[in-house]
Amino acid sequence: MFKPILNQTPRSPFQVLRDVTFGLLIRELKTRFGSYRLGYAWALLDPLLMIGAFSLIFGMRGHSGFGGAPAPLFITASYLPFLFFRNVVSKLQSAVNANKGLFCYRQVTPFATFVSRFILEMVIGMVVGCVLVLGLLWFGFDAIPNDPLEVVLIYFLLMIFSFSLGIIFCVLGNLFKEADKFLSLLMMPLMFISCVMYPLATIPSQYQHWFLWNPLVHAVELIRGSWISGYVSPDVSGAYLSLVTLVLLTFAMSCYRLSHRRLIAS
Repeated sequence: MFKPILNQTPRSPFQVLRDVTFGLLIRELKTRFGSYRLGYAWALLDPLLMIGAFSLIFGMRGHSGFGGAPAPLFITASYLPFLFFRNVVSKLQSAVNANKGLFCYRQVTPFATFVSRFILEMVIGMVVGCVLVLGLLWFGFDAIPNDPLEVVLIYFLLMIFSFSLGIIFCVLGNLFKEADKFLSLLMMPLMFISCVMYPLATIPSQYQHWFLWNPLVHAVELIRGSWISGYVSPDVSGAYLSLVTLVLLTFAMSCYRLSHRRLIAS
């Protein structure tokens, strides 16, 4: 006797995106860290070694060169945001090419690959940030953010900004192969013009307005100001960062909407 087949409720688009994103996230974890002997620990060791090296190199300048803050705390508060920005943009930029073989499944979309890589970088960034703060506290530094809510808010804007820019570079890389090389060449000088290793106040006043066109300068300086007690950067603006982020997100979603079929077919 045949059993009746129960009609299953069709999944909503959000449920499909959620399930696909989770599968892609597990795949990213295995492919990215499974080939290293250190495994997942490399996600922590890489930024820890970089921040430690920068702290030793620039720490010889003393507190005066860092707006009155200790070098390890100053570098942590500024390099972590830039590291998150760099990783998100580079990983999203290559997300489609790394998952081309999966687009034969109708449920897998380029946007799902963006979301999965973004979530992974966000989780890694949170873990690295917590480990660094605990490490600084262990060594006697006052590493607890002075205004945690503002730090979270600025980080949220930086997340959306990085997500949007990563999608734009992915679309550009699909249209122009030279865009991939341009991104790798851009990151190193961008770190030095984003006030990651020095305060904005150390730049001569007649040149500061050029640096203030860079949204990353506003993000880094605002995070420092809300993290380090007594650190002041009066020329940066959260409103400017919010406006640029909103415009960039709108542009990124428009680019994706116009080119998502091309991303799958290429």
